[in-house]
Amino acid sequence: MFGLSRFPYLGVVVPKAVLPGRRSGSLRGWCLGSMAVFQSGLLVLTTPLASLAPRLAPILTSAARLVNHTLYVHLQPGMSLEGPAQPQSSPVQATFEVLDFIAHLYAGANLHRHLDVRILLTNIQTKSAFLPPLPSSVQNLAHPPEVVLTDFQTLDGSKLLPELLQPYAERVEHLSEFLVDIKPSLTFDIIPLLDPYGPAGSDPSLEFLVVSEETYRGGMAANRFRLENDLEELALYQIQLVKDESHEQHEEEKVSSSNSRQRLLGKLLRPPNKRPELPSGLYVIGLTGISGSGKSSIAQRLKGLGAFVIDSDHLGHRAYAPSGPAYQPVVEAFGTDILHKDGIINRKILGSRVFGNKKQMKILTDIVWPVIAKLAREEMDLAVAEGKDVCVIDAAMLLEAGWQNMVHEVWTVVIPETEAVRRIVERDGLSEAAAQSRLQSQMSGQQLVDQSHVVLSTLWEPHVTQLQVEKAWNLLQKRISKTPQACD
Repeated sequence: MFGLSRFPYLGVVVPKAVLPGRRSGSLRGWCLGSMAVFQSGLLVLTTPLASLAPRLAPILTSAARLVNHTLYVHLQPGMSLEGPAQPQSSPVQATFEVLDFIAHLYAGANLHRHLDVRILLTNIQTKSAFLPPLPSSVQNLAHPPEVVLTDFQTLDGSKLLPELLQPYAERVEHLSEFLVDIKPSLTFDIIPLLDPYGPAGSDPSLEFLVVSEETYRGGMAANRFRLENDLEELALYQIQLVKDESHEQHEEEKVSSSNSRQRLLGKLLRPPNKRPELPSGLYVIGLTGISGSGKSSIAQRLKGLGAFVIDSDHLGHRAYAPSGPAYQPVVEAFGTDILHKDGIINRKILGSRVFGNKKQMKILTDIVWPVIAKLAREEMDLAVAEGKDVCVIDAAMLLEAGWQNMVHEVWTVVIPETEAVRRIVERDGLSEAAAQSRLQSQMSGQQLVDQSHVVLSTLWEPHVTQLQVEKAWNLLQKRISKTPQACD
């Protein structure tokens, strides 16, 4: 028997044998490696539904890593999980929003075929007076949950697409201009938040705090913090969020900066480079991203739209081959002990020789990168011969190698580092530590975006990625058609 009205610990409840573990990035819970470790689980969703929908995909992905059979889902939007008090379940009206969300959840769960997802309807109530009242919230479940997960986010939760956040100084400038514009006599201070509570947790002169449905729990937490530090509670003034009537299914229903950042995906962020030295009539895109970002899948989608794709990894293999232009210089620099018995370069041994050794790595890249660049130029000529007008260089090390100097635009694919680690572990069979080490040896997503013309993300479902790529491609075609001299 499992009671939905009171949970011993909302976040995660697991058998003592498997504690401790590591905090998960998408769920408040414990991530115990890359494989699901529990037969059954209960996922308690407490975020307001309007904000929960765009977060649903990564939440389900995280849950699928922990649970490998039955996942019960309990909807309780607005439930507070902060403080020592036991959370109480309450009825949820069966509105159209709730019913649409349930359909959306089941559709998202279909991506995780090993999961038997069951949304509990115990507390979902209709307004019909002809139906019996809500039964007891304690019910027998066929597969008693071995773990309890929630979507609860603390105040320091990460932002969506942080690489596209407007710089702080610009935000302050725009906000100041707006406030002065609407009421010149208004006196205000704009203060950066350096901790989860900001001035709300420490300023004794404050009297009230403006919150929304989403941040009300944060306001309550700030008040508890004030009381613990002998400060008076603030009055919480709750305002309504403005609905975004044009939001997409994967976006938030409210007007938000997150939606604005998502809508920047695929758009041109800075003027293209002029590259008169490139083949006439060919527009070259440099596609890059951190390991696990889904860069190569984006390249294949662009190929499907008509682009000529140059795979830098494939060019690297050609360069290292016994007949390749980098073979002899590499063997001379690193010795014959990097060779297999058949004379082929053992790239694992070579990689172990240079990884973590900046001097050795520079020796290798000084040999290989110019060779790959020369091979890429030959591939561009082939693209022209095939009548292609757009060429995409798929290269993880595009910027490190300086190859941005031979492209008109740099396109970067971004995802959160936690998601990149998960993908690398799943794809390459590495440990999380090894995956993180790989990412640390590369430029960060922010560093890549700072030098990019277009940004894309594979964080959502495949059809959303496809729409992004099609949007970017269509905008690119318009740029090319308006400025044909850019290709010359």
